[in-house]
Amino acid sequence: MFSNLEVDVNGQQTFFVSMNLIASFSGKLWKLLSKSERGSVKLIFDEFPGGPEGFELILRFCYNGRRIDVSPCNVFLLHAAAEFLEIDVKDAMKYVESVHFWTWSELLECLKQCQELLSFIKSWYMVQELLDAVVEKISMLNVSSPFAFSCSDVQFSGDISTNSSRSSSFHTINWSRDLEFLTVGLFEKVVGTMISRKLDHGMICSFLLHYQRVKFAGLLSGDHKCKIIEVMINSLCSVNGSFMRFPFRNLCYMLQACFTLKMEKHCAMSLERMIGPRLDEATLDDLLFPSPHRKTCAYDVDLILRLLKVFIGESRKTRLVQRLKDVGCLIDMFLAEVAPDPHLKPCKFLALASGLPDTARESHDRICQVMDMYFEAHNNISEEERIRVCSALNYKKLSSESLANIAKNARFPACASSAALLFLQAKLKTRSKDEKGPEFACNSSLSSSLDHEQLLVHFSKGKMQKRSANVGRRSDHHVTCPTSCKPLPRLCS
Repeated sequence: MFSNLEVDVNGQQTFFVSMNLIASFSGKLWKLLSKSERGSVKLIFDEFPGGPEGFELILRFCYNGRRIDVSPCNVFLLHAAAEFLEIDVKDAMKYVESVHFWTWSELLECLKQCQELLSFIKSWYMVQELLDAVVEKISMLNVSSPFAFSCSDVQFSGDISTNSSRSSSFHTINWSRDLEFLTVGLFEKVVGTMISRKLDHGMICSFLLHYQRVKFAGLLSGDHKCKIIEVMINSLCSVNGSFMRFPFRNLCYMLQACFTLKMEKHCAMSLERMIGPRLDEATLDDLLFPSPHRKTCAYDVDLILRLLKVFIGESRKTRLVQRLKDVGCLIDMFLAEVAPDPHLKPCKFLALASGLPDTARESHDRICQVMDMYFEAHNNISEEERIRVCSALNYKKLSSESLANIAKNARFPACASSAALLFLQAKLKTRSKDEKGPEFACNSSLSSSLDHEQLLVHFSKGKMQKRSANVGRRSDHHVTCPTSCKPLPRLCS
């Protein structure tokens, strides 16, 4: 007889309650019902937090005189329902203060409920307290997962030791798998808390990688994938040096996904800044990014030039010669891959060939072979363009076989052939001098008196003019790139 208020909750269940009782606790219902006529009243809630379960929980709180058992399973449900009806529930706030003493299972259960009700929760303090407790528990690494699974998916950066004197064992758990249920929004907040609490960078990278693999294995939309990648990029950028511990190939996969999903340009640029300093870790397959333009090269040469520029900038700080040599070998392999491409312009080829300092290559034989491949596939390029491409050669670092090949190879420009012949003669004279003794020492070695670039200047003024009437006059060694191929600045001196 006292149940004069009918409440329809989300169309799932109807409750009959005392209007006066519930209104005395709820500021929202008091405003709604204070002006209503006497008699039975019906209320319809379409989006009540937690549905019938949430409404029943708040009813128990009201009917029991503000007394209710609060637990990790219902603390956020009680808080969300009370916020919706404008009911003061201090017990929920007080209970959350003990969150750091909860077990891992209780934290996971509470986190799941928090995720479901996140849009109804106005108090970010409670959510942050929960996230802090989760990260604190992860950092301890001494909890056993309540779920059965294989622990082989994610490896931590350090081992957990066993203290036999205390007769207790510490188990490394796959906590990343326990957190697979996180939506992208809460995933971002959890990672942000890990970073702010200075969790081990290796553990953060493991979590990012595991979450990406799990989510991308499912049927996610392009927008969801973009959001996950964006969160990962922002997280790696937030911690200085953390990307150095992230698997290199996965950075390349993410960059390719940025291009495929047509993400914002700043995302790709951030990944390029992460990949560039580690270019010496790449394989040839890692560099074969499809070109974004169908009518140009098969592979994205401009991207490799940008990565190379980042690497050069970083290598100047570290001064590691071996890293330069590794990248030099890698770039030569990439040149061999793209040289036969009919769309590769001479200025792009030259930018790749001359993008590294001279110390990056002990020998120029490989790059000489690649040039031969390029000239063979591009027999329509002008003499000027051939001369400019050959400016990347260091004749002092060519073997006798390579010099002989250039000297007799009609695909190379006349100045390059003449320079190669002179260097070859000098090599032979030097070898003969070493074999016969010091009495034959002389100043005939042209390689010690003339730099290879000075030789190109010398022969470009003399021999080139006799080579072909189609070759224009030049005042110095440098040849301007045709208008169809804008000249690129050298990446290094």
